Amino acid sequence: MQRINFLLWPWLLLLSACVTVDGPSPDEKASQINVQLGIGYYQQGNLELAKEKLVKALAQDPNSSQAHLAYAVLQNRFLDREKAEFHFRQAIELDPKNAEALNTLGAFLCNDGRYQESVKLFMRAVKVPSYRTPELAFTSAGVCLLELDSSETEQAKEYFTKALAMRTNFPPALLNLADISFTEENHELAGLYLERLHLVSTPSARSLWLNIRNEIELNRRDKIDQLADQLRTNYPDSEEYQAWLALDK
Repeated sequence: MQRINFLLWPWLLLLSACVTVDGPSPDEKASQINVQLGIGYYQQGNLELAKEKLVKALAQDPNSSQAHLAYAVLQNRFLDREKAEFHFRQAIELDPKNAEALNTLGAFLCNDGRYQESVKLFMRAVKVPSYRTPELAFTSAGVCLLELDSSETEQAKEYFTKALAMRTNFPPALLNLADISFTEENHELAGLYLERLHLVSTPSARSLWLNIRNEIELNRRDKIDQLADQLRTNYPDSEEYQAWLALDK
């Protein structure tokens, strides 16, 4: 089963929202401002200026969990995984309830194949009362659990279902549940998840291809043609469209 790699995407929004400028000392306030500036430059793709601001933020307040988290994500972008992991762990050591740091380190470790540790971090994140996106951590835990052991489908489904309880129609959870249902040959249920997914988010090449294969199993030719047209129109160069062409010969 191919699963999506979405695990790191929300850190910028979350971190930006968490940084304030009401610290007790001028250095801490200056550090928070530089974290904000660093995030802004990162979002613009100016990684060198982002690094300059985040290095300054760490110098101004070495005990800033958010500065370490931002710098860790930047180092991950630079592909310096050793330095990234060090600063992820510093962020958590300085603030064990920094749910964004817990989730992002979990994603980092999951992408590195260290699945058991990553799932533990995701579960720590969802237990933080102030965490605003527990649906992300639950979904990430489900993805990593399946990567660790494909027999853990039931536990993974429980995590994806909890994600939907936190945020109805969370697209990554819907897509993973559709994928599992298709694999389990529960095609009616897979179709329901895909229908919900496509109502709340733009269909991707992957979701359209999954939908086509599911409709083939249900023998609904009209819908197959409609989905194939969407795949051809929106993703003509995708691997999924090429797979459809090969199948439809």
